[in-house]
Amino acid sequence: MFRLKWIAGVVPGAMLLASLVLGSALARETGGVELRLTPSRDSGVSGVATLVDVERGVEVKLSMRGLPEAGIEHINHIHGGGACADDRAGRTAPVTIPLKTVVAKDDGSGTATTTIEDVTLEELFADDEERFILLHAKTQKGQGVPPGISCADFVSRSGEGGFEALPASGGTRPGMLLAIVAFSGLGAIAGLLALQRRLT
Repeated sequence: MFRLKWIAGVVPGAMLLASLVLGSALARETGGVELRLTPSRDSGVSGVATLVDVERGVEVKLSMRGLPEAGIEHINHIHGGGACADDRAGRTAPVTIPLKTVVAKDDGSGTATTTIEDVTLEELFADDEERFILLHAKTQKGQGVPPGISCADFVSRSGEGGFEALPASGGTRPGMLLAIVAFSGLGAIAGLLALQRRLT
């Protein structure tokens, strides 16, 4: 009888702990935004920028493809006060946040991850200023900042001045795992209570 009561006490505690862990995972899963970089100036270069709230700020990961020459470093930045259309028309906006350089690989891909400190996604996507991410062409000695070859606007997509979270992709969603744990725990408790009734 003592063992049965002990198990009945442990199961809800384990369920609570699992719920907290999975709830935290769910919060992390929905805490990001994905922007698609499209080619500028007929470059054929495209990619994805994934922005996620982290403990110290916002992590920006660029994953590019179609880069024309292996080993070339491509500078890239977040620009403020304009849009990709402006840059493509020759009216680029000032650099507000530099990002880490993307180095082209043999297959034309390249990645770089930058943590922007002391800022949140809400602040980056605020309506007070237009922003865009711009990846530049190969830097030519003595020619200044090269033109942009791939660009993505920071767009407010929720209709309320905010942004949409990344959809879940691949694997079992934390929300689904949370539901599984909850139903399993309830089933275990119901089984223990039924067993206790039979023994008494």
